[in-house]
Amino acid sequence: MLLLIAVQAISFAITFYANNRLQQQQLGNQLSIAELVFKSEYNNRNYYLSAFAETAAKDFGLKEVFIDDDRRSFLVALNNHRKRINADLAIAVDKEGEIIGELLLTPDGVNQGKVKVGPEQGDLFRSPLGSEFDNNNPLYLLGDHVYQLKFAPITSGAANIIGWIGFGYIIGDSLTLSLSQQTGLNTGFVLSDDKQNQQIISLSGSELSSDDEQVLANFIQRSQRNEEYLLWQSFVGDVQGKQLHAFMYLSRQDALASSQKQWLQQLILILLMLPLSLMVAYVIARGVTRPITQLITQARFIAKGNYHSKVEVGSSTEMQALAQEFTEMQQAILSRENKIAFQAYHDPLTNLGNKNELIRVTQSWFEQKSPLALCQINIRRMTEVNGTLGHDVGDKVIEEVGRRLCSFSHIDLVCRLNGDEFVVAIEHSEPKALRQLIGQIQQSIEAEYCYQDISLHLQVTIGLSYVHYPSDLETLLRQADTALQYAKKNRLDIQVYHQKIDVNSVDRLQLINELKPAIANDELVLFYQPKLDLAQNKVTHVEALVRWQHPDRGMIPPDTFIPIAEKMGQMNALTRWVINSALTQYLAWQAQGVNLAIAVNISAENLKDGGFCDYVLQAIRDKKVPIEALTLEITEDAVVADPDNAIKQLSLLKQHGLKLSIDDYGTGYSSLAQLKQLPVDELKIDKSFVQNLMVNSDDQIIVNSTLQLAHNLGLRVVAEGIENQATLNWLTERGCEMGQGFYLSKPIDAQALTTWLAQSLYQVNANNTVVELN
Repeated sequence: MLLLIAVQAISFAITFYANNRLQQQQLGNQLSIAELVFKSEYNNRNYYLSAFAETAAKDFGLKEVFIDDDRRSFLVALNNHRKRINADLAIAVDKEGEIIGELLLTPDGVNQGKVKVGPEQGDLFRSPLGSEFDNNNPLYLLGDHVYQLKFAPITSGAANIIGWIGFGYIIGDSLTLSLSQQTGLNTGFVLSDDKQNQQIISLSGSELSSDDEQVLANFIQRSQRNEEYLLWQSFVGDVQGKQLHAFMYLSRQDALASSQKQWLQQLILILLMLPLSLMVAYVIARGVTRPITQLITQARFIAKGNYHSKVEVGSSTEMQALAQEFTEMQQAILSRENKIAFQAYHDPLTNLGNKNELIRVTQSWFEQKSPLALCQINIRRMTEVNGTLGHDVGDKVIEEVGRRLCSFSHIDLVCRLNGDEFVVAIEHSEPKALRQLIGQIQQSIEAEYCYQDISLHLQVTIGLSYVHYPSDLETLLRQADTALQYAKKNRLDIQVYHQKIDVNSVDRLQLINELKPAIANDELVLFYQPKLDLAQNKVTHVEALVRWQHPDRGMIPPDTFIPIAEKMGQMNALTRWVINSALTQYLAWQAQGVNLAIAVNISAENLKDGGFCDYVLQAIRDKKVPIEALTLEITEDAVVADPDNAIKQLSLLKQHGLKLSIDDYGTGYSSLAQLKQLPVDELKIDKSFVQNLMVNSDDQIIVNSTLQLAHNLGLRVVAEGIENQATLNWLTERGCEMGQGFYLSKPIDAQALTTWLAQSLYQVNANNTVVELN
């Protein structure tokens, strides 16, 4: 009996020890799995949101409505992107920090699933602009919900950031339910502050009792263990002065119910089988701990990104079920990661590669120094197709072009960069074969395409960059884009990149970046060209012509930088600088005893500015100069662009006594009806009709008719382009009021003009011929 009791006691002790060890391993393994599942689920959402935000930020259509500042259209486009990932929050911020779009998906209540405009629409974004949007733990408190939010910058032109777009999911019931289903633990999120107050914002399962809440609060705040619960918590991040924690818990009694049942069975078995109790205890211990060790090892493999190994844990039904769930969990994680990776490297419409895929595939080509050609292909008139037939037809056209490009066996890679642009990469191609292939590509794409009885004739513009020893992808892409833009500008079908066409592009880009500070830093200078009053034989007016005195490039003519100013929205600043400088020079000449009225050119962009007329009149009042000291010249095309608005603005200036002139008359598209309605004082005949006046009878007819028309309408006439004495005499005889041209003087700076006026004298001799005495 003593020996029996001793064997029984030893067997009992060993079994007790083995079961305790099993329980601790089970609990520890369950917490490890819970931590891995939480981190994987949370990080996958982060990665998915970030990848989709970057994809949405590159969408050409979204950029277009963003830049056009069409809030309603932008909200529709933003909601379309939000629906693709069923995001709970979509938000867009402009470069000034204003929230120009905020859409919320109602998470609960009677309006569940309804999208509404967020309460912060039109407010400044709470976080400062910059890298704060791109943090690794993005949390955003809005109303009663905390959102997991990721932003991506929206760029325009040369990678200039014009705003940000972000998408977010509520950290709420859907996430807690998913975590609970994967781990088997009750899951929730809680907000706590410095005063130890806490608010549970989401919880799977039934509500916590007050005692359970106190246990959870003590554990979160001081990490106090509790023997009655299996607890896990992780600090997620700060949310407006509060701390967000994730927690999982389970009653130890529930977690160990299965182990307790096995413990009783083992105890009975030990009591029934005393001779074999020690051996059975050892076998059970080994049989139970080995699967747990294998699961822990497998969890470590998953943490390292290995999702392909299968878990084998023996023949136990419970362990096999756990192993099966474990395997399904890692396959689910793998499936989600593969889906996210595919979306990050492929275009969602055509399933072709995007720029990320282009970078990944061509990396080995650059390492091998293989000859490489990049073709950037632009589909013409896609805006017209979308606007006329709808975006559904436009998408079908994009898909069809993608299919036609993929049909060529000699093309190594086809990618879609943005809305209507594709990139074709060709490795190991000789120039002759490459030219033939490009011709075939153009012929294939431009073949007739029929969709729902609609026949479309597609046209493309192709920019090609080819190098024998490529260095990097960005250089090739830039060169192909330069060739494409050159082809668009010069209305070519195909353009191969070469250094000559790139110089102007680089210079133009640099001028774009330097123009705004040049206006602010007074790098501009005014030149003046005198106007001769033909009746008085006296210079009474000058025309102010702006030049850019670049510190490195020297004098830049207006034809180079004024188109840049018009496209970049700098015309108002430029014109205001010219007017202010011209009025200052008028006062300086008055102080010297020189009385000259100054004419300043304005553009259509100035007339679109509602405050331009008030600025001109206020500048005249501030400088205390007479209203007749300034004349504004505007081209016909500027009036044709928006005749109603132009007439309204010019009439306002005319009412205050300001003189107005139609510049370059005869080269635009204005009609006589518009000319009759314009409140102008004079016409300027373009120099193209005056320069060859004495040798071209057609020009004489045009100029003579214009003089008669203007005089009949009560307008003065200024003739540009006078380059000889005979032309001057001819215009004087026919009653032309004023003339200017190189025969009198080229445009010169203010000091040189003052000297020229002092040294030159114009008078009329017996036969009314104007002579110059120096």
